[in-house]
Amino acid sequence: MSKTVKWMNKDQAKLLGFNPKKDEKGRKQARYLLDEKQLREFLSIKDQNILDIVSETKANDYEPKKFVLSAWKDGVMMDIDTYCTTYNLPRKDISSYKLISHTGTPYYNIVFKENIETDNFNYKKALKKALKDVSKYKPNKENVESNRVGVITLADLHFGAYISASQISPEYSITVLCASLEYAAIRVNRFRYKVVHVHLLGDLIESFTGLNHKNSWKGLDKGMFGVSAIKLFVELFKKHFLDNVKNLGKIKLVAGNHDRLTSDNKEDVDGGAAELIAWGLELKGYDIEFSTSVLTHLVDDINYILNHGHLGLTKKLSTKEMCWTYGKKGVFNYIQEAHLHSRIRKLNAKQVQGFQLISDDNNDCRREVFPSFFTGNPYSEYLGFSTCGGFKISESGRGTGVDVFDFSL
Repeated sequence: MSKTVKWMNKDQAKLLGFNPKKDEKGRKQARYLLDEKQLREFLSIKDQNILDIVSETKANDYEPKKFVLSAWKDGVMMDIDTYCTTYNLPRKDISSYKLISHTGTPYYNIVFKENIETDNFNYKKALKKALKDVSKYKPNKENVESNRVGVITLADLHFGAYISASQISPEYSITVLCASLEYAAIRVNRFRYKVVHVHLLGDLIESFTGLNHKNSWKGLDKGMFGVSAIKLFVELFKKHFLDNVKNLGKIKLVAGNHDRLTSDNKEDVDGGAAELIAWGLELKGYDIEFSTSVLTHLVDDINYILNHGHLGLTKKLSTKEMCWTYGKKGVFNYIQEAHLHSRIRKLNAKQVQGFQLISDDNNDCRREVFPSFFTGNPYSEYLGFSTCGGFKISESGRGTGVDVFDFSL
């Protein structure tokens, strides 16, 4: 049987079952004769890029040896799958690994995936505890002779966002938001409605994690994330808006893309933060309904169809298809959307050439994009967008569609 000569250091020789020889003069290696089996093992080891590692550390220089799970078994170097099977390690939880061979006993240095068990945290319990000192809702009623019912629609409040010293966008903070909410309550009260319903079109908070985008934290007010953001939104929205609206009726809330509990929008697609807000408001005594996507609300002879506007259904379904899927026959269907931080969709130069009105208006339906409380940040400025903040109040047109009143902030 022919043999092949290979140069190896002492550690490498041990891996192949040899008694290490004395290093040859001028080298930290010695020559070994390998039969075909040993050669195959040598080449297998070489494929894993460990034979180029030459130990230049003396034995007494080593720290006390740590206990490791040897990757060498029965004269063969185990691959990572065999290693995990042998030592009952969860292979699917490994994000990266590296074979370590220069320490005498070869083993795998393994990095496991970070296991964030967010579902195990009881957000509702934490929110309930945080809201224990917030008073219950007491209806603010006013005697009116009118039978008119109004709907006030608020969108993109982005509670927790903080904008200052911007070239175009006005300043925005919790103080600005609370003042705007109080103004909205005053305006709707002037209509002296018998009942006032509230529609919230999502993006109630700026960020739950502070990392909706990589630089989201730059535009957050101090401490405005996590359960604190949810608690404070419920408390301030109650104090500065809901408790000031006279003859308050139902609250309808759909989730927006900012209303998620995770940084990645692929992990939470159901708007968990908005759901917590709805639960918190219900806890305080309000009549509220929540949906992750679309809600309908029949008021007089108007069927309101609410969605934030970020989901695929907004782009894929025409107005007629939206009404067919979510609307009601025999009444006027009014689709309310937000998300654009503007009353119109922003178009680039090429799109302007083929511009078509996207807010449809027909004798039996209307589709409209609603203004945002939050008017912008450096990101929107870089894209060339700017807008005036605002909200809308609507009521039945008594058989002729819907009457809409647009207010600027």
